[in-house]
Amino acid sequence: MSGPTPSPSPGPAPFPVDQLPTTPPGDGEDYNYKKIALKRVVDALEQAQDDLDADPATEGMTPKSTLLTQGLGGEDSVWQSPLADTMHDTLVGVIDSMISNVRKATVEVSRDWEGEPTYVDEDDYRAKWGSEQ
Repeated sequence: MSGPTPSPSPGPAPFPVDQLPTTPPGDGEDYNYKKIALKRVVDALEQAQDDLDADPATEGMTPKSTLLTQGLGGEDSVWQSPLADTMHDTLVGVIDSMISNVRKATVEVSRDWEGEPTYVDEDDYRAKWGSEQ
């Protein structure tokens, strides 16, 4: 005679436990895993800003694009030619655009993260965010 079949254990949480809010959800609620996922994206974008030295706090300092293109084109440069001037302008545009886009994305995702509640109804799609449904 065989015993009762054990119920399957729940799958792992979609995020490490140390990233969950410290206060447990109330009755009928669950963690908002979408908010936790957005926080991970915000953290990654902030790290990208740090890696690019693109933190808005550096506003007013010498732009990163200027630092990275010194000596390319212009009167006091190592390489003086119309091509060097064109390359300089192109690189400055790309670098400034990249930094602007990272800053803008950081602000937008941060705003989305802040707008999400910490807990949602246990039947809400955000309570199942990142897990197989």
